[in-house]
Amino acid sequence: MESANNFAFLLPVMMLIFGCTFLIVGRFGSREAKLWGPGYLVSAAAFSMPLIVGFIPDRAASLIADLLFLISFVFYSGALLCRFGRPSSLMPRLAFIGAMYAGILYAALVAESVPIEFLLDDLGCVLLLAFAIVMSLRRVRHTADKALLTASALVVAETVIRNAVFVFIAPSYGGSGGFLASNYAFAMQAGASIPALVFALSALAAATLDTIAAHRDAAERDPLTGLLNRRGFDRMVEESRGAEGTVIICDIDNFKWVNDTFGHGRGDDVIRAFAEMLRLRLPEGGFAARFGGEEFVIFLPSAPLVAGADFANRVRLAFAAIDRKAIGFDGKVTASFGVAAANAADHSLYEQIARADKALYAAKEAGRNKVMVEGEPPHDMSGPRLYHASEQHG
Repeated sequence: MESANNFAFLLPVMMLIFGCTFLIVGRFGSREAKLWGPGYLVSAAAFSMPLIVGFIPDRAASLIADLLFLISFVFYSGALLCRFGRPSSLMPRLAFIGAMYAGILYAALVAESVPIEFLLDDLGCVLLLAFAIVMSLRRVRHTADKALLTASALVVAETVIRNAVFVFIAPSYGGSGGFLASNYAFAMQAGASIPALVFALSALAAATLDTIAAHRDAAERDPLTGLLNRRGFDRMVEESRGAEGTVIICDIDNFKWVNDTFGHGRGDDVIRAFAEMLRLRLPEGGFAARFGGEEFVIFLPSAPLVAGADFANRVRLAFAAIDRKAIGFDGKVTASFGVAAANAADHSLYEQIARADKALYAAKEAGRNKVMVEGEPPHDMSGPRLYHASEQHG
């Protein structure tokens, strides 16, 4: 069949292109792409085997193709498991394809049954992929995940239906010497092209989107603390869609003394400890950013001024109580806080941040290790006031 021969050329080229594309994506940090890539390259080699039957014996080419298909699905299933954070189960999967290939060798060389040979090969591929799908179902996060699992299920369904038709309804394998001329070869190559294309595009889209998201996240986070940086803070504010709340600015007291006395390494330890304390205590919906040096900004959406001041005071007390001996010195390190609420006249959150910064400056002037809130009444910015809270807050 000329159509079958056309597909015989199309599929290896398509698989080769996708394999190379995935390897390129993998160079940008995508772990799953590093599995999709080899999987598609091995599939390209498997689909190329009918094209070299004139150079090696037909039987050998068929058995090599069978093994290559099984190996490619080991990579595919591994890529799915990697994407969804499931255990790789590599050794059980390798043991499984070893057992399936032993059955294929028996069917081809002893029983001399082409239908059983192909059935076992397809069954092995389907079960590997189905295993990864089942293991991943509860880890779906977004639309790209759903599309990928749907495409995977489509590959499984196409393989099952094809075998049901050509094994039980209208057997037509053409024998080992006439595979390309058989109805099964045409159905496999024509039927597999669309699911394979959808499968590849879904996997590529999912891996690429995750890679882009990972690089964006890295660009929006402070490398020392893992908190947002100013760029990430701005994006989070934008995504909050104008939600009002309380802004807190905090600054580690006498930080230059810490660096000068104990070195920048110990200073970095202090910054990391403070950032971790913020991360662990942030209420749901709140986010914090390191704006530079020892200065941090926190936004608590929908929180009233008193709630923000109370949060700041609890962080202040906990930070001052840390045992610094664990990081190499006995000196007490504290932090000061300025707190401001939303104002109807604000044109942006940065006007609220400016008022919190004025309150922070007042806390420093008042002796440090204090929480200051903006003036009372709220429009009176000339008089930040000390937040009086029980020292029992932990």
